[in-house]
Amino acid sequence: MRVLLPPITKVLLISWWVIGLLMFAAGGSFPLAAVSLNNQIFSDPSIGYLLGIVVYPFLHDSFLHLLLNSIVFASLGALLESTLTRKLFIKVLATATAAPALIWLVISLLTSAAPTHVVGSSGMVYALLGACLCMFPDMQVNLIIVQLKLYFVAGALIAFSFVATIVQLFGVQWGNSAHSIHLFGALCGWLLVGGHQRFSLSELPIMASLRERKQRFEAGKRQQNSQRVDDILAKVSRSGIGSLSPAERKFLEQQSRKK
Repeated sequence: MRVLLPPITKVLLISWWVIGLLMFAAGGSFPLAAVSLNNQIFSDPSIGYLLGIVVYPFLHDSFLHLLLNSIVFASLGALLESTLTRKLFIKVLATATAAPALIWLVISLLTSAAPTHVVGSSGMVYALLGACLCMFPDMQVNLIIVQLKLYFVAGALIAFSFVATIVQLFGVQWGNSAHSIHLFGALCGWLLVGGHQRFSLSELPIMASLRERKQRFEAGKRQQNSQRVDDILAKVSRSGIGSLSPAERKFLEQQSRKK
């Protein structure tokens, strides 16, 4: 019998929906901000705010938020959990929960942001996106009306998060999302599955172009030097070694040493 969802992915999704439905049933009476990831921790380090650092991925502030995160997490989680070891899969999720949360708190402190809170599993979702970008960059992603390669979709989302995070560092909030959590969640996932080992600046198209230009320049330089050596030797043949200028002698000696 084929299992639709592997165990860790299934347990997380069930927990999100159980908690979410209970919260929605409570009709807003549940004090969401008190146990969320909250930058008020700097002024009021209460137990609730401290717990928020690890609890926030299990809380969602709307049905649509929960639904979208669940859809993406179910597909990427099923793929990665069946590919990675269980230990590594858990490590990716745990790191993508704690590390981006701490970075978001630091950014909030540096920018003196107004009291705000963050909920949702987007950091985990972006961690899986970053891991898949490393492992399956050419995988086709079905966006209902069009199919695109994963590297294009993931690259666009991560680039947007990067720009929005930079904007936030200057004290401007771009939308209601915690973009730094998205960005550093993706970075955690990419790094933990070995992205830093699979990626090299030398593989970028611009670097390949620079290498080609350098090779053409060096080939042209060698050809010029070879032609100049031939001209100097011809001069020696015609007029003797004494006819060479100091510069020509020095150049000839340099070329001899290179050989």
